[in-house]
Parts: sequence; C-alpha cells; structure tokens
Amino acid sequence: MASIAVRYCTRTGHSKQLAESVAAALGLEAKSIDDGLDEPVDQLYLCNGMYASTLDRDLKDFLERSGKDAGEIINVCSSASGRSTRKALLKLADAYGFTLSGREFCCKGAFHFLAKGHPDEEDLRAAANFAVLTAKRR
Repeated sequence: MASIAVRYCTRTGHSKQLAESVAAALGLEAKSIDDGLDEPVDQLYLCNGMYASTLDRDLKDFLERSGKDAGEIINVCSSASGRSTRKALLKLADAYGFTLSGREFCCKGAFHFLAKGHPDEEDLRAAANFAVLTAKRR
C-alpha cells in the first residue's frame, strides 16, 4: 500500500469529524495540521473548510511548509454553502508547488443557522467510502 496520511484544519470541528471518518476507513490516525507530516507521503487526505469565502491562514502555512512532501493532495472539505475549497487550493498549488488531485469530497458543514446538523452520519459515511475508493494500493 502507498504511504498515506490524513490531516485536518478546523475551527468548528467539522473537518476533524471528516478526517476521523476518512482515517478510520483507511486504518490510519487523523492528525491536526499542527502535527505536520512525519515524512513524505504518496497521498495526503487534507480535510478543511471554507471560512468567510477563504481558507484558514494556518492551512495556507501548512501547505507552504509541507505541500511538497505529499505526492498528491486529496481535498476533503465542508462549508455551509457546500462550496468546495478546490479553487483556492489550486491557487496555492501553483504558488507552493504541490499536486492537487482532481478527485475530491465536499459536503455541507453547519455554520450558525446554515446547513444545521452537517456533516451528518450520511456525510461521514460518504467521506469514508470516498477514501476507500481513492486510496492508492500497491
């Protein structure tokens, strides 16, 4: 099996929930981006969210430091609008020199009265299934 890691950046806890579902499906441990990457990996499942139409500053810093240590970054995100963070990540990929996979998982994440209850159990199962289907196997 290829080397795979799961990292998350969260303000609300939603990205951590997604990361834990993805990691459990792959038999791995989800860790905060604060933990960095222990070593280069073939695939990095990066669980994140959209905050006021942008990415978290800590996520940008992590990608600047560690993005090149991942052969492929797979976006797993949530936002109240259900809008993906992919476009913002693509800009960083160009700037920081990492490869963003064309495959991604995105679901709604509650914010105040918007998308209440999300990610829900169905979202978490779908994220886990996505991870199983997209994980590289050697």
